This record gives sequence, C-alpha cells and structure tokens, in this order.
Amino acid sequence: MRNKNKKDTFYITKGFYKKEDVEMSKLMTEEKVLKKLGIDDFRHITKNKVIKMASMLDRVDPEVAKKAIEQFPDFSNTAKEILKEYKESLDKSLELNADSVKSYYDACNSIISSLQKEVENENLSFEEKKYFFDQMIEVSKMMGEKDSENKKFIAGCVTLGVVAVTGVVAILGSALGGNTTIHADESDLLDE
Repeated sequence: MRNKNKKDTFYITKGFYKKEDVEMSKLMTEEKVLKKLGIDDFRHITKNKVIKMASMLDRVDPEVAKKAIEQFPDFSNTAKEILKEYKESLDKSLELNADSVKSYYDACNSIISSLQKEVENENLSFEEKKYFFDQMIEVSKMMGEKDSENKKFIAGCVTLGVVAVTGVVAILGSALGGNTTIHADESDLLDE
C-alpha cells in the first residue's frame, strides 16, 4: 500500500521505506554475481562472461560492477575483440542473405523467362497472353517486395549491431567511470 503523503515512500510489511532503499536492496551482491557467472572471482571472467554480466548490470550494485571491471585484465582488448567478432558475424549474415536473395532473384528471372516464351507462342489468344503478362507482373512485384525486405533486413542488422556493441561498451565503460579508452587501427575492423 502506498503512503499518499510521501511520493517516494512505500509500506512494506514491517514499515515505511524509501524507494531508493528498496531498489538498492534488490541489486545483486558480489556473491550473487559470481554465482550467476559461475566463477570464483572476477579475475577469472572471460569475454563471454563479460557479455553475460553486461546484460545484468542494471541489477548489479554499481560498486560490484566497478570492482568486476577493474579486475578484468584486458577490458580494452576484449571490447575490440567483441567488436571484431560482431563485424565478422554481421559479414557472415549479410553474405548468407546475399546468397539467399540471389537465389530468389534467379528463380524469379527463370519464371519470367519461361512466361516470356509462352507469350511468344502465336497460337495463344489475347486473354491467354494477358494472363502470362499478368503473371510476369506478379513475379516482378514479388521481386520488388523481396528487395524492400532485404533492405530492411540489412538496416535491422546494422542498427541492432550498433545498439548492442555500443551498449556493451558503454555499460562496461561507465562502470569504470568512463575512463575506458579503446584504440583500434582501422585495419583491425576492415577487410584486408
């Protein structure tokens, strides 16, 4: 039940508590974080565990998060490695998508070619030829829809990647007080 006189005070079973006290009590302790990550101490944190920890930082006591990241041996290189792996994953997804789209377009072009051959048949009536033209137009529309779908997929991949990578780096960096600098050569992230 909420106390109407004070906005940030709640009645919880045994009395009134300030909102921030209740929220702080819900934050994970160092022991809980270590248990969730399956490690004995933060010096044994791996890149995959960093990502897992980043996903639960909103529920971790800020001091615990700072302690974890300060003990993480090579935050900067790990952040670069995460970026590089994401880029490789994105490249692979885009390559597979390109193969799929090319295959679809090849099939559509084959259908249109077959329909064009049918239209060239002089024994067809006007209605039959019109039917084949309508079918070619339908396949062309499907190709246009696939193109739009493909562009949305690519934009979605890029957006998701930027948000995910920026989020991981920003969350982990902010836990250190913003003193994290990542140095990357352009050749680290570009195809060679």
